Amino acid sequence: MIDESEKRSDFPAGSEKHTFIDEERSHDERVEYPVHDDEGFEFTWRSSIVGSLLGCIVAASNFYLGLKVGWTFGASIFAAAFTFGILKPLSNALPVAFGGRYFGPRENVTAQTAASTSGGLSVGMITAIPAMYRLGLLSDDVTKDTLRLTLWTIAASMYGLCFAVPLRKYFIIKLRDKIPFPTPTATAQTIRILHSSTTGAKNAMDSVKAMAAAFSKLASSHLVIYIFDKIHITYWIGRATGSAFLQRADVTWGFYFTPNFAFFGAGFITPPNVVFSFLAGSIIAFGIGGPIMLDHGYLTFALGWGRPGNGSAQSWWFWPGISLMIVTAFADLFSNWSVMWVSLKSAWNEVTQSVVRVRGRLGDKMVEAEEMDKKDARVEVDDGDDGLPGVPFAWWGSGLLVSLISTCFIMGFQFGIPAYQSILAVIFAFFLSIVGIFAAGQTDINPISTLAKVVQLVFARMPASSLQDLQRSNLLCAAVTSSSANQSVDMIGDLKTGHLIGASPRSQFLAQLVGSFFAVIMNVSLFTLFAKAYPCITNVMDTCEFGLSPILSWQNVTVLLTQNPFIPLSSVATAIVCAVLAVIYVFVTSNYIPDEYYPYLPNLNAVGLGFIVPQPSTPLAMAFAVIVKLLWQRYHKSSSDNLCTAVAAGALAGVGITGMH
Repeated sequence: MIDESEKRSDFPAGSEKHTFIDEERSHDERVEYPVHDDEGFEFTWRSSIVGSLLGCIVAASNFYLGLKVGWTFGASIFAAAFTFGILKPLSNALPVAFGGRYFGPRENVTAQTAASTSGGLSVGMITAIPAMYRLGLLSDDVTKDTLRLTLWTIAASMYGLCFAVPLRKYFIIKLRDKIPFPTPTATAQTIRILHSSTTGAKNAMDSVKAMAAAFSKLASSHLVIYIFDKIHITYWIGRATGSAFLQRADVTWGFYFTPNFAFFGAGFITPPNVVFSFLAGSIIAFGIGGPIMLDHGYLTFALGWGRPGNGSAQSWWFWPGISLMIVTAFADLFSNWSVMWVSLKSAWNEVTQSVVRVRGRLGDKMVEAEEMDKKDARVEVDDGDDGLPGVPFAWWGSGLLVSLISTCFIMGFQFGIPAYQSILAVIFAFFLSIVGIFAAGQTDINPISTLAKVVQLVFARMPASSLQDLQRSNLLCAAVTSSSANQSVDMIGDLKTGHLIGASPRSQFLAQLVGSFFAVIMNVSLFTLFAKAYPCITNVMDTCEFGLSPILSWQNVTVLLTQNPFIPLSSVATAIVCAVLAVIYVFVTSNYIPDEYYPYLPNLNAVGLGFIVPQPSTPLAMAFAVIVKLLWQRYHKSSSDNLCTAVAAGALAGVGITGMH
C-alpha cells in the first residue's frame, strides 16, 4: 500500500496529464503523471546555466578519474537531482523577475542535458592531446597552445548535436522495445519521482544534502589522502607470515590499498561485474603473469616503457589488453550487424527526407508552398511519432555544414592537416556514433575510445611529409572522430530521457548549445591546470601520480602504427589468443545466454583495462567500494537506493575539484 501523502503531487490543480513510459514494467504500458501548464517553453537560461555549471564539476571529476584509471562518468543523474535541489527552492522563494517561476520536470531535463554536454567533452583532452605532447608534436608549454586547443575543441564540440538528431527517430522511437538505455531511463525515473510526490521531493533533498556533504567533507579531507595515500596491508601480512611473495606483490606490483575516494565513488556506481572483471585483469597481468615472467628472467622490469630485452610487464601486457578491448567491441558490433545496417539506412532516409523538404520549401516544385509549410510543421512536431517538437533540419543541417567547414579550416591552418582527412574523420565519427549508441544503450558502456584505434589504423596509411606530420594527423583526426562520436552517444541518451519525460528535443538542442559553450572553456582550462600541476601528463617521466592508461594507449598505438617498434612475439601471440577468446565469448553470450544473466558475466573490456592499468590498487579500492555498496543494499536497501548514487557523485566531484591543486 502506498500512503496517500506519498502519492500527492506537487503540481497544482488544473495541470494536464502526460504519458510517461515506465521502462521497468512494459514498453507498451504507459503511466499517466501530471505536467504543469505553466511550465511553458522548457528551455530557460536558469536551467541551462545551472546545469552547465554542474556539468563543469563533473568535468573536473572526469579529468581526475580519466587520468587515473581511464574511465569517465556521465553527469545526468547527478545534475538531475542537484538541479532540482537548487532550482526548486529558488523557484518558490524568488520573485518572477529574478527567476522565481514554476520549475517542472521538462525544465529539469533541460538542465540535465546542459550538464551532460558541459561535463562530457573531456575525452580528447585525456587521450590524444596529451599523447601529442608526449610525442613532441605540439609546443613545449601548454599555455602556448591555448588558442589552438580552444579552436580544436570548438571544432569537435558540435557534431554530437547534429548527428544525434537524425538518429533519434530510429534508436529512441523504433527501437524503444529493444534498447533499454539504462542510465537515461534511470535519469528519467529520477526526474519523475522528484516532481511527482512530496516523498520524492524529500528524498531528492536528502540526496542533494548527501552529495553536498560528501563533496565538502572529501574536499576538505583531501590532505589526509595525500598523507596516507598508501596503506600497505599486503606487505604487512606478508611480513607477518614470512611470505616474500606478498611483500613483493605490495612493493613491486602495487597490490596495496589506496584510500582515494574517487575510486570509492566510481565503485559505488559501476556495475559489480565490471569492477571485479577489472580486478581480475590486474591480478592476471600483475599478480600472476608478470611476477612469473619476471622471476624466470623473461622480463627485465616490472613496470615502465622502453626497457631492454622483452621489456616490462606493463609494456608486455599492454598489447593483449588492447586486443581484448578492441576485438570485444567489434565482436559486439558484428553480432548485431542487422541492427547496425537498419540504423544506417534509417539515418540516411532521415537526412534525404529533410533535404527534400528544404528543396520543396525553396523551389516550390514538389508541393505548393502553403502545403509544404503545413507538412513541415506536422513533421517537425511529430518527430519520431511521439508528438514532441522536433529539431528543424535548418538547425542541425546548417550546424553540421558550419562545423564541417570550421573543422577543415582549423585543422588545416592550425595543424597542417588536409581538408579531405578532416572530412574523413567526421564521416568515421558518424559511423562510430551508431556503434556507440547501440553499445551504450544495451550495456551502459561506451566503447568509442577503444574503437577509435581502428580509425588510427586508417590514418596511419595517409600520405604525410614527415613522421611528425603523420603522427599529428593520426592523433588529431582520430580524436575528432572519438570526441564527436562520444558526444553523439551522450546526446542520444539525453534525448531518450527527454522522450520518457515528454520534453522537447528542440529545448534539449538549445541546452546542448549552451552546454557546449561551457564545455569548451572548461575543458581547455582543466587541461592547462592539470598539465601544469602534473607535468608527467604531457612529459615522459619515470613516476607519475596518474596511471595515464588512456594517454599511453593512444601514444603507443600511434608509435606502433607509424614506426613499427619491437613487440615481443609472445606478447603478440597472447594478443591473438585474447582476440580469439573474445570472439568466442561474445558469440556464446549473445546467442546462448539469457539477458537476465548479463549482470553476472565477466566483462572482457574491463579485463583488458586491467591488463593496461599498471596500478592494481585502483581496482582493489573500487572492489572494496562495491562490497560496501552490496552490504548497504542488503541491510538498508531503502537508504542505499536513495543515497548511494548521491554519495558517489559527491565523492567523485570532491576529489576531482581538489585534484587541481
